[in-house]
Order: sequence, then C-alpha cells, then structure tokens
Amino acid sequence: MGAGLTVGERIVLLGLDERDGTPREQLRVGCAVAAAPLLRLVLSGAVVERDGRLIAGQPPAADEPLASLMMGRIRQHPEAKPQAWLLAVRDQAVTATYAALLAKGLVRREGRKVLGAFGSYRYPVTDPSVPAALRGELAAVVLTETSPTQETAELIALLHHAGLHGLALPDADPAKTAPHMAEVAAGLGPVETVGRAISAALAAVTVLLAAVPGVVG
Repeated sequence: MGAGLTVGERIVLLGLDERDGTPREQLRVGCAVAAAPLLRLVLSGAVVERDGRLIAGQPPAADEPLASLMMGRIRQHPEAKPQAWLLAVRDQAVTATYAALLAKGLVRREGRKVLGAFGSYRYPVTDPSVPAALRGELAAVVLTETSPTQETAELIALLHHAGLHGLALPDADPAKTAPHMAEVAAGLGPVETVGRAISAALAAVTVLLAAVPGVVG
C-alpha cells in the first residue's frame, strides 16, 4: 500500500473528496502534513526530546526536503514551541506535497487560485484504487488490529492527533476507531510532544481564521 508515497502525501490523498478532488478539512490536513517530517525527525533521533523540549540533533537525509525544511526551522528558532515550527512550514509543506502528487501523476489540478481564497483548486485522483488501498490498510490495522508497518503507524498517529478519524475511515464510527488509533500512536514511542504541537497549531490557526470574515481553513 502506498509504495513510493510519503506519509504527508498519503494524508493529502485521504483528504481529497472522492467525487471531484476538492480538498477537505484543509486546516487539519495542513497541520498533519507539516507535522509528518517533524514526527519522522523525532522517530529517527534527528530531533530529541530533552526536559520536555525538542532539540535538533543530526541533520536528516539529503533526499528528505521537507524534513530538511523543518530541521532548518528548528535550528533557526530553537526557542520556539513546536506548534510555531508547524505553522511556519505548513503552507510550504502542503504546496510541496501537492506538487509531488502531481509529478507522480496521482492527481490532476483543476480550477484556479483566487487571491485570498482557500480551496480554489481541486485535485481529482487519477487512480481511485490508490486512496482505496490506503483506507484498506488503515481498516486492517484499526478495525481488525493487524500489525501496522512503520509508515502506516506514523500515518495513523498523525491522523489521530489531527482529529482526522473520519477522513481515514469514513464508513466507521470515529468513537470506535479513535481509541485504537490512539493505541497505535502510543506504540510509536516519543510522539506525544508532536501530538500536542498539532493540537496547539490547530487551535492557533482556528483563532486566526475566525478573525477573518468569510475565510475558512
């Protein structure tokens, strides 16, 4: 499932409307996509938790541009809270992820960008079997407790902390899927700091958007 796809790309695919490719839950999806490279850095040991703070360590691999973007932000602003790092790279991470999906031929872009408007582009999926396979593996792990691969566990953790249970498994009851998604997330180890950062970033962006009449995330 999802061979050749990053965790962030999987999140974006799951967030697209199956009928016309309209991005859904853009605020939550954006924060989860921005958090994906931070989670990878933490799990790889490139970023370590010390006294409740995340500290930059070894640089990520050169072929991980979003991880490098996140690491650069952490090194430039080590005093900032993790949610500030997420908010700083969110737009760039989402744009890069859509560009990667376009380059791989998994989506096509329709519509146009209107200044000041969100969601002016649609991204119809060219092969519906890809998101279907993603949801199939998520269902196997969450509903039947199949052991997840590392990347699927990371995907579930990010979806859980971003509150995207409904996008992950739209036909399942979030009240039933959330507890097991939380168990999978906890099984990854040191992810709670990243989870708290996602929640704080979501809260911060929600406040900002609420102050702009007519704008939704």
